[in-house]
Amino acid sequence: METIVYKKGGIPHNRKKSSNSIFNNPVTRILFLGISVFLLYNVGHSFNIMIQKLNILQRASMEVEDLRLKNLELALLLEEIQGLEYLEIQARDRLNFAGEKEYIFVIPDATLTQADENLDRFLGNNQEESQEGGFEVWADFFLKGI
Repeated sequence: METIVYKKGGIPHNRKKSSNSIFNNPVTRILFLGISVFLLYNVGHSFNIMIQKLNILQRASMEVEDLRLKNLELALLLEEIQGLEYLEIQARDRLNFAGEKEYIFVIPDATLTQADENLDRFLGNNQEESQEGGFEVWADFFLKGI
């Protein structure tokens, strides 16, 4: 049953109809629709930002783990370098000195170049050349050593 309220002017006013008339107004509906779309957009945008931040956090944690491993490797290398044995090995390698019961072989660069060429002839893809002069190449190898 509807409640009717009389005003001083004598015109009856229906309360239920007045409360429903606000939501039945097309301007109000458009306004609520606009607010709803705005709020949904903001929720989606916030969700995208959260995903980006999680990706950044994941990449940062992977980078931290890589840096920890590198730090551990460097700490082990530093410990190795500080030893006298490492210093002795480096000095012998750079100055061509030999330790006790060690022999040093100094091979000239020209000999290494010629050995590379001979190796290419032995293992080269040119089958005809290696078959024709195979005996001579092997004889040079055994007699000259290069």
